[in-house]
Amino acid sequence: MTKLNKIVRILFNTKAATLYMLLFAISIGIATFIENDHGAEASKLLVYNARWFELLLLLMVVNFTGMIFTKKLYLKNKLNVLAIHIALIIIIIGAGVTRYVGFEGQMHIRNGETENTFQSTTMYFQARYVEDGQQ
Repeated sequence: MTKLNKIVRILFNTKAATLYMLLFAISIGIATFIENDHGAEASKLLVYNARWFELLLLLMVVNFTGMIFTKKLYLKNKLNVLAIHIALIIIIIGAGVTRYVGFEGQMHIRNGETENTFQSTTMYFQARYVEDGQQ
């Protein structure tokens, strides 16, 4: 057996998928308790924004993608399982895009009014120069 075959067998198997999903479930469960006790920022810092959590999600995407081909989920009698794998891949990739391209904030909209500004959760430094009452 070649090294490539060993790597494929390790990465693209059902036991690995089960382990990744179990670790994911435990992680988000712990993050929920952390958020409850210490706030959302603590859970983001310790779990959701941690490199190990990103690695876990990446391993899940690689595993699900590989299993599509190694388990031949594209065959007609396995299309329902293929749909689940593709859906999970799309959800995780969508979360990644949102994490690295999106931004968070709050927008306060009063009943019956419109708003075009929001408060970002990211800290920015803003300075204005005022001279003689003119900006």
